[in-house]
Amino acid sequence: MHQGVRRLNLAATRALLVLATLVLFSGCASVGQNPPGNANNLPTNPNENQRAAQINTELGVGYMNEGHMDVAVEKIKRAIYFDDNFAPAHHAYALMLDRLGETQKAGVEFEKAYTLDSNSSDLDNNYGTYLCGQKNYTRAQMLFARAYSDPLYKTPEFALTNSGVCYEAEGNGAQSLAQYQAALDKSPGYGPALIGLARLNFEQGHFPAAAAAMKTFEANNRNSPDTLQLAIRIDRATGDQSAL
Repeated sequence: MHQGVRRLNLAATRALLVLATLVLFSGCASVGQNPPGNANNLPTNPNENQRAAQINTELGVGYMNEGHMDVAVEKIKRAIYFDDNFAPAHHAYALMLDRLGETQKAGVEFEKAYTLDSNSSDLDNNYGTYLCGQKNYTRAQMLFARAYSDPLYKTPEFALTNSGVCYEAEGNGAQSLAQYQAALDKSPGYGPALIGLARLNFEQGHFPAAAAAMKTFEANNRNSPDTLQLAIRIDRATGDQSAL
C-alpha cells in the first residue's frame, strides 16, 4: 500500500466506477415491439436466429435502461436461447446480473462474452469495472488499458477514470491522479474524473488543487448530494465561507 493514501472500500469503489452505455446497434428496437413468437414458431435459419437474438438483446437493454429488470432479464434469456454465441447478449446479461447482486453469475457471463468477442472496448471497460469491484485489480487494469488505448473507442475517459478509481482502491494515489488527469485531457469537463481529482487531492491535504478541480466540476456539471457534500468539505478546508 502506498503511504498517505486512503483505500476506497468496496462499496465506494463500485459506486464510483463508470459503465459504458450498452449501445449494441445503430438502430435499436423499441421496447414497445413484440419479441419473436412462442417456441412453436422459432426461426430455423441461423441468420434468423442471430437476428432474433439481436432484437431480444436490444429489447432487454432498453428495458434495463428504463429500470424494468424483470422484463429485461426475460428478453436477454430469450436472446441467449436463440443464439448462445451472441456476445452482446452475454454482455448485457452480465450487466443485469451484476446490478441485481448476482456477482458470481455476472462474472461467468462477462467471461463468456469476452471469450466470444475480445475486441470490444465497451466490454473491456465494463468487464474491467466488474473485476475492479471484485478486487481483481491487475486484470481490471489490463482491460481498462485495452479500452483507452483503442483509437476507435469513443469514450476513453470512461476507462481512464475507472483505471483511476481502481488505483485509488488499491491505495496508489499517484497513479490514480495521473489517470484522472489523462481522462480530463481527453474530455476536459468530464465530471467523474474531476470529482476523482477533487476527492483524492482533498484526502491528501492538497486543498487548493481540490478546490480548483471542484470549481471546474461545478462549472460543467450539476452537483449531486455526494458531490455537494465534498464541495462543502473542500470549502471548509480552504476557508471559503462564501461558497457555503
